[in-house]
Formats: sequence, C-alpha cells, structure tokens
Amino acid sequence: MSENLDARRLPADPAQRLRVLVDHFAEAAAQGRVPLRLPPAMPAWGGRAQGHFHLAAELFLQVAGSTRFTFPHAVMTLGPGEMLLVPPKLLHDEWVSAEGPAPEQAFSNLVVHADAGSLCSHLAHECAPGQPGVMHLEVRGHAQVARIQDWLADAALPGDEGDAPLALQRRALVAAALAGVRRVLEAGAATEVSVEPPLIARARAVIRDRLGDHVLSVRDLAAHCGCSADYLSHLFHRHAGETLAAHIVRLRLDRAERLLADEAALAVKEVAWACGFASAGYFIRTFRARHGLTPAVWRQARPSRPAGATDAAVPAPLVQARPFMPTRERPCRWARLPGDEADGSPDTAA
Repeated sequence: MSENLDARRLPADPAQRLRVLVDHFAEAAAQGRVPLRLPPAMPAWGGRAQGHFHLAAELFLQVAGSTRFTFPHAVMTLGPGEMLLVPPKLLHDEWVSAEGPAPEQAFSNLVVHADAGSLCSHLAHECAPGQPGVMHLEVRGHAQVARIQDWLADAALPGDEGDAPLALQRRALVAAALAGVRRVLEAGAATEVSVEPPLIARARAVIRDRLGDHVLSVRDLAAHCGCSADYLSHLFHRHAGETLAAHIVRLRLDRAERLLADEAALAVKEVAWACGFASAGYFIRTFRARHGLTPAVWRQARPSRPAGATDAAVPAPLVQARPFMPTRERPCRWARLPGDEADGSPDTAA
C-alpha cells in the first residue's frame, strides 16, 4: 500500500524538502511501506513515439497529485506515495494533475537520475496545465554516482512481477540508491563551491529532458525559461565557455555515440531521430566533423562493449561521456528567472 505524505509538514525551503523526501522514500522502500512500480517490459527498441528517454534509469517519487505516464506500449498513473522506475532508453511522456484546489494538493514529485558520473535530483511542480517543470534542481558529481546508476539499472531489469524475492531485491536496490543520493547531497554540502546562475541550471534540465526533440533550439529554450534568446545565449556562453547551440549539439553527439555502441540493431537514421537531429544527413555530417568517420564506419571500427556494461565499467578510451553538471560539481538552486534582454542574434541548434 502507498504511504501518503502530508505536504503541509514538509519544509518550505526546497533544498531541505528534497532531503526530507529522499530520506522518507529511502526508509519506506527499505521497510516495504511504499510501492515500487515498473512499466511492462518491452522486447526491443520501441521506435518513434511521443515523449523523451534517457540512457540511464530514472526514478520518480510521487509526493502529491498524480502523474500519467504514456509509454509506447502502456499507460500508467502514479499516485501519492508511490515510486516508478523507468528503465533506460524507454520513451515516455508525462501528464500531471493536482489532487484538489488546496495548495497541499498541488502536483509535486521528486525525480532522480544518475548518469555519466553526474547525479541530478529535482523537485517538480506543475508549471503549466498538465506539464511538469523543475522547481528546485541539484546536480552533483561524486564517486557514489556510478553505484547509484548501477543499482537503479539492476532494479529496472525485467522479471516476473509475481516473483516475491525479485520485488524485495528491487526495493532493496532502490533503497540503496536513495541512501546513496543522500550521501552525495551531504558530501556536496560540506565543500566550498561556486554555483551556476539559476537560469543556466534550468536550461540544462530542460535540455536533458528534451535532447531528443528535433525542434529544440535556443529560442525555444528561452521561451520555456521565461527570458530572451539573446540573454540566455550570452549568459550560458559566459559561464559555460561554449555557445548554447554548440552545447546542445555536443550532448546529442555524446548520446549518439552511446546508442551506436549499445544498440547494434538500431539504424543510423533511428539514432539520429533519438538524438534530436532534424535529419539523418545532418547527423552524419555533424558526426563526421567530430570523428572524421561516418556513424556506420565508426560503429564498425569501435571495440565491442560488454553486455549490460554501464559507463563506469567501460574503459575511458571506449566512452566519451561528458558529465552533465554545473561548475565545480555543485548544486544549482534557483527561484525567480531574470527577464533582462541583451543585444545580439540568438543561437539556434538545428
């Protein structure tokens, strides 16, 4: 049975609220007091559909309201006090709703994602009717992150849903992962750091969730973040050392490399679509500019990757994953979004 949380008793400070929720779900998972749900297994790559996906498992912890998840092969609704573990590379779309008109009934959830040495934890709220948005985001790098990624990946492996020992093992793995999240958060709090501007943190979160969307551009990102494209472009370039458009293309190529290495049956045009490139031709040209080889030739020349291996288990020459994290591996906290504008032409990421 699910264990509902009283939102009125949660800390008002979003950073403290995030930690309280991680502790609550970790303890509840370990004691079997909270349901852990998984989507039905898919036999192979689901092809093109609405939504987005990540290369590592993603854990959703429902605090209040509900989230309806649409997968290529199923629809699931997550209620208060429930957990949903979405396996790697599974397309999904989200529609959120409140329980009622009272403030404590508003939609709220916590999302945890560990990949490529970077842990992303964020509190979400309903930013537009039915649409989830980031309310508070913390991104950190830590030695524990690779283990968190592996634990969630193992818990997301398909199996017989009637297997009681398997269900117990999954809950234990998720509890361990959440305990690891808490350790990472505490380890980061003890060090002196620099913090990226809140707007950049929000842009990074949107890019992470919409990397496979071929219409994603700097102008589109700016509209989502509530500022001008010029302002967002200049701010990002000043703090990150690269243009926002180049950053998006770089992350898309990183994802393409991992899909080409992991998904031998996935055609190059499908890799292009999954990574957000507008066309296979543009993807091939961009990939060749980085590697000097077409994606097909690069895939054939690449050494075999061990089955089920995560990035942490693959030698560095075989993986070129760049961590998704702010400067100096620190959390990103933001509230009000700047509305200033700067002169100049907006970048675009085709």
